[in-house]
Amino acid sequence: MKYVGVLAALLLALPVSAAIPQKKAVVGKPKILSGAGETYGGLAGTGFTLMDLRRTADRSRKVERLVFDIGDMQGANLRGWPGYFHAELKKNPQRLVISFAQMPNSRLNDVALATRMKGSAAITKTAMSLDPVDSSLNLTMDLKQNTKVRVYQVAGKKATSKVVVDLMAE
Repeated sequence: MKYVGVLAALLLALPVSAAIPQKKAVVGKPKILSGAGETYGGLAGTGFTLMDLRRTADRSRKVERLVFDIGDMQGANLRGWPGYFHAELKKNPQRLVISFAQMPNSRLNDVALATRMKGSAAITKTAMSLDPVDSSLNLTMDLKQNTKVRVYQVAGKKATSKVVVDLMAE
């Protein structure tokens, strides 16, 4: 009788788990976040590394681009989509928070991040933290008011995978 109850519980649980939608990589056209909003992308894996960060600016178009190079767990180039990430634009104060899941390694530290963002037209302050409990890397960037954000991913084909952030001033 005890086994019948366990079997019934398992059978009842199966349809519930099938109804939960899985999050997939955002491959379509990236949306522009204005005021507040969020987006996500990437795929889960065995672990990832933040290999590099580059910042470029086009002052005439009032756009800054941040390119995050994402590698595998050992820091080698990653083919395909980057690891799972979640980007949230908050309104008061205006702040962009990017969380990279399964990313316990980074070739950049908080000081290097602040140095690379020095002179930015859109970013006023940065912070970076590695969370050893859930193996995530969190980047926080305080933005100037009325900055719009576009976040999208680029699959690694010849080079490593990337997460790209465009900051657009109004």
